[in-house]
Amino acid sequence: MTGPLDDDELMALLGEAVAEEAAVSDRRRTAARAALTWRSVDAELAELLHDSALDAGAAVRSGSDEGGEPRTLSFGHSGLTLEVEVEGETLLGQVIAAGEAASVTEPASVMLERPDAHALSAEADASGFFRLEGVHPGTVRFVVEQGGWSLTTPWVML
Repeated sequence: MTGPLDDDELMALLGEAVAEEAAVSDRRRTAARAALTWRSVDAELAELLHDSALDAGAAVRSGSDEGGEPRTLSFGHSGLTLEVEVEGETLLGQVIAAGEAASVTEPASVMLERPDAHALSAEADASGFFRLEGVHPGTVRFVVEQGGWSLTTPWVML
């Protein structure tokens, strides 16, 4: 095919690709279906506000070297800000609510997801602080939920 595809042509091609059994694991097939159904990604995905690895002029987003400074990241979306600091296998973080989200009194839950491993989770204290242990380098994203408010970060490399 040449030129841009309309929605029906694209869905037909995607349907054919999903139907093929060769070399596509069930895990990848499930992830692809989930990504295809997430139609409001731009409206729901948090913005990366700060990444200390990028400030340092790093060409690749990665964790700090042993003995180096901790890596800090900050994400924001719809009244919630997530700030994290990663040093070794320990992640310290804080969920900060602003505006209408600040009126929520229940603690935030934070989940660190990986595409190929079990998620780690923690509940923030009354001030929004939380800690995760056993955080290994690799691709991750965070999902924060607090009283009807949520924040999902883009995938980043730790």
